[in-house]
Amino acid sequence: MRYIITLFVIVSIVIIVYFDRLNPDAVTVNLNSTSSYTISMVGFFLFSFALGAFIIILFTLLRDARTIFKEWRGRQRQRIEARVQDIFSKGLYAYLSGKYDQAISFFRDIMKIEPNHFYTLLRIGDAYQKERNYQEAIRFHKRARKIDEKNLEAYFALVNDYVLSGSYEDAISVIQEVIKRDSSNIGALVRLRDIYIKIGRWDGSHEIQGRIVKHRKDNPEDDKLLMGLRYEFARSLYNKGDKEKCKKLLKAIVRADKDFIPAYVTLGDILIESGENTDAAELWERGYYMNYSEILLHKLEDFYLHQGEPEKIIWIYKKAISISPNNTGIKFYLGKLYYRLEMLDEAYEVLSDLEITESPMPELYKLLGNIYERKEEYINAITE
Repeated sequence: MRYIITLFVIVSIVIIVYFDRLNPDAVTVNLNSTSSYTISMVGFFLFSFALGAFIIILFTLLRDARTIFKEWRGRQRQRIEARVQDIFSKGLYAYLSGKYDQAISFFRDIMKIEPNHFYTLLRIGDAYQKERNYQEAIRFHKRARKIDEKNLEAYFALVNDYVLSGSYEDAISVIQEVIKRDSSNIGALVRLRDIYIKIGRWDGSHEIQGRIVKHRKDNPEDDKLLMGLRYEFARSLYNKGDKEKCKKLLKAIVRADKDFIPAYVTLGDILIESGENTDAAELWERGYYMNYSEILLHKLEDFYLHQGEPEKIIWIYKKAISISPNNTGIKFYLGKLYYRLEMLDEAYEVLSDLEITESPMPELYKLLGNIYERKEEYINAITE
């Protein structure tokens, strides 16, 4: 190898001397306005070549140094990540085991290494939440949200913090941020609806539930809840004195859901309060024939007895029995009504038939005993 290098140097010198003799001209290089430097043509080319080679070597060395530094940083990062992951796993295990103090200690160890580790901030906030230290939970969940504003986990965790601490307006504000980004986010809509329900804000809860129904179609439970929230909203309007808007909303509910009995009952009561007795009675009777709710029968019974028109409720009971002849409950209520009206013979006729066909009913026997007592048939009364 030494001979090859020596030979290469000798050949190079010979070539340089040869070209220097063939090109005796010199090149003047002006260094500034007052000084210059003269160099032979061959020397100039050799200098240019050496300078170019030096620059190439320098850039190559810098590139290699950068690569080596990146590889070193990568290995350091991998070691840190492995350590963080190991501690995080221990912290998560402690958290899931209910050892929240221990979990917090592990997570704080991670934050000494990586203070902006998103999931560590999230889980340490969760641990503080479990310990009911909501102030710290809120602080860490806010930090997590700031680090990754696109990750919704921090938003929902923060909402839970505010709800559990009773800061409902703050919870509403945070969840509305999520909805502004994605108006079809069912999870956020459901959470906002539940908060509104919790604080009794029925106007907001029924409006949000309407949006949920639009996004999550063909869900009977959602439809049922929507009717319930509209009903509560109507009641809140009534409590605020807005009876007309309340009646309008209740009428819309009974049109939309013929089986929603509370709306029939409340609307009828409001109509009676407003002096619209006939409309109330017609509403309850029409409602009964649509859903056969015994609650509406009892409302009609109380109404007509209060009006001094017992014959009308008797007629309604008889019509109901003709529609459902096997409904022993309606027959019992008719017999009980006869007894209230001192129509003992009619009451006995209806109730005695039930005694034969109906399963044991203490109240039935009590009524029959009372009827026998009123008729002074004491032996039969004692038997019943």
